[in-house]
Amino acid sequence: EYSPVIVTKRVIWQLPFTGLYKCNTDGASRGNPGPSSYGFCVRNEERDLVCAKAQHLEEMTNIVVEVKAIEEGLSYCVAHDLHPLLLETDSLGIKNVIDGDGDHPWCIGAEVKRIKEMKKHFNVLF
Repeated sequence: EYSPVIVTKRVIWQLPFTGLYKCNTDGASRGNPGPSSYGFCVRNEERDLVCAKAQHLEEMTNIVVEVKAIEEGLSYCVAHDLHPLLLETDSLGIKNVIDGDGDHPWCIGAEVKRIKEMKKHFNVLF
């Protein structure tokens, strides 16, 4: 008889360093593909919420919606001149792709290219 092992891990949010803004992003898909949504929030060094946004999207895969969350959060910060910026995601695979350490499927190629361009021209820690 199968019995799953339950593992718990403590995760804490940390303030950005002095002088930084922090953008946390997340995307989710119910099913893969399935109905999806993303969200991001931006805070300053004093914990003040600068912006929070969430959006329901059509049916898509989890990898696409994770990239969409990063692109939308970063685009907001660029448009509102919120930098230097620390950008965080819970998707290690997407982080590796954006940092250039991983291959990506063609379906996110355009988004990854735009994110890399914004990172190159804007003061972003990822």
